[in-house]
Amino acid sequence: MLNVNFLRYFFIFLIGSAFGSFFNVYIFRKEKGENYLKGRSKCPFCQKELLFWQLIPFFSFFLLKGRCYFCQKKISWQYPLVEFLTGLLFCFAFWRFSRFSFFPLIFSNFYLENFLIILNFLFWLYWISVLMIIAFYDLRNYLILFEVIYPAILISLFWRIAEGLFIYFLKFDFLFFMNQPLKEMSFLFGNFSYFASLIYGVIFPTAILFLIVFLSKEKAMGWGDVILALFLGIILGWPMILIALILSFLSGGLISLILVAFKKKNFKNYLPFGPFLSFSGLAVLLFGDILIKSYLSLI
Repeated sequence: MLNVNFLRYFFIFLIGSAFGSFFNVYIFRKEKGENYLKGRSKCPFCQKELLFWQLIPFFSFFLLKGRCYFCQKKISWQYPLVEFLTGLLFCFAFWRFSRFSFFPLIFSNFYLENFLIILNFLFWLYWISVLMIIAFYDLRNYLILFEVIYPAILISLFWRIAEGLFIYFLKFDFLFFMNQPLKEMSFLFGNFSYFASLIYGVIFPTAILFLIVFLSKEKAMGWGDVILALFLGIILGWPMILIALILSFLSGGLISLILVAFKKKNFKNYLPFGPFLSFSGLAVLLFGDILIKSYLSLI
């Protein structure tokens, strides 16, 4: 008999991979200037419409052995990768919330705090979705999608302000805990209030990347990266955005050195910084408090 907990995560994974499949459709059709909401999926080589069993997120890639059923051309690695990563990240988000003993009970009774907890969880899934689209589109086209990031900034800023008001006036413990995950360790970075954390989180990364872009005359990175950093500052706040920036610069530098070492790039080549910012932001969103506490326990 299958474990009930396994079935929950498997269901969440399927939902996430289905979203990942849509993200692939959006990314590939957007770069071709096609409508991503109309028309059935086709093979990009032979243009034949795909059958339903060829469209199962993640699993169809392996059923087809990585090739089109009709013309046998190789299927892009991006399809299963985005579907798998999105499913996995959705599972991690669910784990972060479901580990609280009272989380399963919020669906049995309707209270305002329960509704806000569910809404908070849905925003995490929304942020994962935005960053996945931004990362892979930038990786392919060296361009931050403003039509995705601008609405995400406005929606997220509205939610973060509303969330802060709920914490301030209604003293909801869960929302406060989710936004102060370091607890007594917060003093190491400055023990700021919710709104101070939000303001510093917005100003710090935006100012840092603005200076880099301005002083390098867009040679080090582009203005889209500044906008992405602003978005991350909104959803992470201070000090989490600091950790995300450090991770993005370290991972970007490391990958660049590896590519140079294997002669895939040279020091004059430009790597898109959006994917490093996006995945560092996701790592901190999902595991930031765990990473910081683990590091501090070692020193």
